Amino acid sequence: MGYIELDLLRKTALVTKGIPDFNSIRPKYITCKSYNTVKLLRRPSSKAIINPPNALGRIKGNIFVIRPIPLNNKPYGLILVDRKTRFKIIKLIKSKDKVITEAKAAIKEINNTFKRYLVYLYYNRGKEISRLRPYLRKKGIIFSKSSPYTYNQNSLAKRTIRVVLERLKAVIVALGLLFSL
Repeated sequence: MGYIELDLLRKTALVTKGIPDFNSIRPKYITCKSYNTVKLLRRPSSKAIINPPNALGRIKGNIFVIRPIPLNNKPYGLILVDRKTRFKIIKLIKSKDKVITEAKAAIKEINNTFKRYLVYLYYNRGKEISRLRPYLRKKGIIFSKSSPYTYNQNSLAKRTIRVVLERLKAVIVALGLLFSL
């Protein structure tokens, strides 16, 4: 399910008479309520996990920015996604300096809940996470950074961030609120 994109509307307006000019419209102004409602109602898969001991072993992490700034004044988010189960941990933070404490708290939560530590932590090449390396070494977690300008190495975290933000927008549209809150 999808909707017509702004670029296609602009190209159509160039070759068709009677269609208004779409050059002043920005992509962020266009929302399809039915498309966002369908995204809001999607349910996660209920299939059994194959090879459960490897679940929560390889985690992808990334930081994202929330715009406009939410009312809780936490404009950054830390997302950790399991590569096997797609289990997500999202922590909202006030500044990038708090990433270390939130990442440590998430790792402790995983250990307390599942009685084991991660095996690998993959992260984009952000400088803020490099101070976490001594803690990871002490816990026996292997740390790996993605290479510069290689989207496919961190696409799982990026795609998850996009889905989370799209669902947030869908909830805002479903409630009839403005994006500028």
